[in-house]
Amino acid sequence: MTTLLQAEEDSQTQETKIAKYTVITFAPVQGFIEKSRKLRDLYGASQILSYLSWKIVGAANIKNCEVISPAIEIDDVPEMANADIVQGMPNRILILGDFSLNDAHQALTEGWKEIVTACRGWLRDNLQIDDEGWFNSWTRWQIHAWEVFWGSGLSIESAMRDLETRKLRRAWTVPNWNGESSSLSGHDAIAHPNMDSLGTNEAEIKSFYKRIAEVLDPSGKENDRAYINENERLSIPELIKRLVTYGAIARNIHRDLYAPTFREVLRKDDNSGVTHWTGWFMGDGDKVGDHLKRLTDNASVTQFSQSLRAWGKKFQTDFDKKGRVVYAGGDDFLGVMYGDKQTPKLDSREVIAWLLDLRDSWEQGNLGITLSVGFVWAGHSVPQRDVLQHCREAEKLAKSLGRDRVTIRVLFNNGQFVQWTTPWKYLSWLKDYRDRNDNNGKDANWSHVYTDLAQLKSRHAIPPATAETVDEFVALEFFKLYFGKDKGDILNQQRKYITGAEDSKSAKPLIEWIDGMIKVGWQLCSNS
Repeated sequence: MTTLLQAEEDSQTQETKIAKYTVITFAPVQGFIEKSRKLRDLYGASQILSYLSWKIVGAANIKNCEVISPAIEIDDVPEMANADIVQGMPNRILILGDFSLNDAHQALTEGWKEIVTACRGWLRDNLQIDDEGWFNSWTRWQIHAWEVFWGSGLSIESAMRDLETRKLRRAWTVPNWNGESSSLSGHDAIAHPNMDSLGTNEAEIKSFYKRIAEVLDPSGKENDRAYINENERLSIPELIKRLVTYGAIARNIHRDLYAPTFREVLRKDDNSGVTHWTGWFMGDGDKVGDHLKRLTDNASVTQFSQSLRAWGKKFQTDFDKKGRVVYAGGDDFLGVMYGDKQTPKLDSREVIAWLLDLRDSWEQGNLGITLSVGFVWAGHSVPQRDVLQHCREAEKLAKSLGRDRVTIRVLFNNGQFVQWTTPWKYLSWLKDYRDRNDNNGKDANWSHVYTDLAQLKSRHAIPPATAETVDEFVALEFFKLYFGKDKGDILNQQRKYITGAEDSKSAKPLIEWIDGMIKVGWQLCSNS
């Protein structure tokens, strides 16, 4: 019997004989990567994606194909036993040569099997669990977790176009399950040693998660563990994402697939119980796919890939003293700013300076694409899953309002937030604020502009967001008083671009932009 994969492979046999370029990407069938709700989940997801890409790249090299992107140093082939490669591989791979869908599928399947086997083996050996009660569930996820997309053509552009066309023909199977759903995503069954059986034994599930939480982090406190908490209920793929960040398991998969500690990101001082605000950021290069289509020769694509990876590596190195970069492999990155033991409390005024440095660093990389970033300054009591969701929303907003922007969101412990989205070039306007006493910089008193704004809004001199008719005259004049007439004129003349508004004459987006700038400035730039 011919399988769907074999049928597609047969249809490609003639194409691959003449194809010059091959493009490969892959994705989880249930989206369990992007549904990550904790920092450790995202780190584990990044490790998995990087490792599977690394396996495909390695298979292409063995077949004497030229891997154009991601760019790899000659010294890294064929072993490629380098942590920067294993933990920074984008999952879109461009190859020059005959590399079939079956080749890609076999490489990914081999890598995923290694990951699954390492996780199952550790559970069996360290928790003394018999495979029989959940063998079928693990097997289904080993076979059906991923779909591979493949495209080919005589040019880079035609290969990418072929890839997008083939993506429309989906050929995957979603594993079914019995019993309760995961507490993280709400999808898939709760992983436990007898999950293949009908019905749910709550006591058995509770016992399993208590044991695994304690074994992974014996020194942690109940429901405050480094890897898995006693009250969590994970599906098999979610469990795998956590387990691959555990050192012994990661090293069993690959000697360089190490897992750094995330305790410092929990924002707690173990001795005093004091907690502090932290900065979380998520960035993504704009329209990378379109940019790649414009790069018509191999050298240009390879150079672009090399530049991206070099920027990511330097970014991680430079950021070490400020916090942790969770991933920065391709054009996207995620990280957290937090204090160290010497200065555990971050100065919020450093945030704007760091964001400006980030934009400068991106431009100095000569990458040829712009950057959109979501930055969240989060209160100490906000759960990680909420902070990460706000990061995603902030980055999405920066892109939806025109790209080449940053959205800064100040997220309070009660879940409320203030935000401001601006093109990068106007972020520095925050440094030009002058208070009533003509003080600027670190000496400026942001309470002046903040309280004046509140009074004008209370008197409806600046209309509320719910007003049907809006006049921006007062808001603009008010802005000029504190930030300068020249900047007020620029804001008025370029309001459509700066605010991302659809209508160049609309007053409401301009007022909201000013309002957001002042509220965010007061939170991050105040000297008190």
